[in-house]
Amino acid sequence: MSSQSKLNSFESQFSLKRMFDSLDKFQDVVVFCCGILLVFEMMLVLIDMFRGLNAGIDIRSITADSLFLLILVELFRLLAIYLKYHRIFVGAAVEVTIVSVLREIIVEGLIHMKAPLVFATCIFLFVLGGLMLISHQVEGTIEH
Repeated sequence: MSSQSKLNSFESQFSLKRMFDSLDKFQDVVVFCCGILLVFEMMLVLIDMFRGLNAGIDIRSITADSLFLLILVELFRLLAIYLKYHRIFVGAAVEVTIVSVLREIIVEGLIHMKAPLVFATCIFLFVLGGLMLISHQVEGTIEH
């Protein structure tokens, strides 16, 4: 067996393409497991919400849990899009960020926030809205 054939055999066993394909499949498994964990977390949040309704917890806590559930749903959708297209769409990630910021504003209460924080949050949401518009134009419509 010549040294060239040994080198070709070595390259075929340890080629970069095969290694990256294996890493890509492993990453898909990790993302899938994260999706399963998100579903379990959603169930726990729902159970906690229903227990809170029975115990008479205030509406602010129920609203916070509901918005947190929406954030988890959006994160699950982001993982599903990744598994389908093997890329992250900026628009979907921006939507998760917007919902998260709005949740914090609703839970904290806009009245209790200081003026510079309100101003910074408004600018941040304005930039995120612009980024979402641009990303939807660049990426096109995502079929769900």
